Amino acid sequence: MDNEIRITAAGEADVPFIKSLLSQANLATDGVDEQWKMFVVARDGTKVVGCGGSEPFQFAAVLRSIAVDPEYRKQGIGRRIVRQLLDRLASRGLREFYLLTIDGEEYFRKRGFKTIDRDEVHPQILASSQFQGGCPDSAICMRLVMLV
Repeated sequence: MDNEIRITAAGEADVPFIKSLLSQANLATDGVDEQWKMFVVARDGTKVVGCGGSEPFQFAAVLRSIAVDPEYRKQGIGRRIVRQLLDRLASRGLREFYLLTIDGEEYFRKRGFKTIDRDEVHPQILASSQFQGGCPDSAICMRLVMLV
């Protein structure tokens, strides 16, 4: 079934579906209307079944809003979304990635992210919507640095 799932750049028409997936997963929808061009979506035919976004800066980027429809979980779709986002950002020369998570620490640790203190975050990243209130202060901060 996973072979039928395609990961593509999000279109403006996908915004309501992205917001719906994020709401289902108890994730913030702040900034989606403005940042949808930085999202990818997983499609099963025409149905949006997963999403993920990024907020790139000059030296680093924030991954945000990784969500998969409950019926499609445990099929590697989230992993493919994260990989696609990292590949797109790396192709722009970025090697340092951050995220905030409430309950995905173990999931992202398996993908190479390490838990860090917020005072270790690249200063540019602190200006992102995720660090400016998009996520609660209790969220766990994680970082992945790709070697060149």
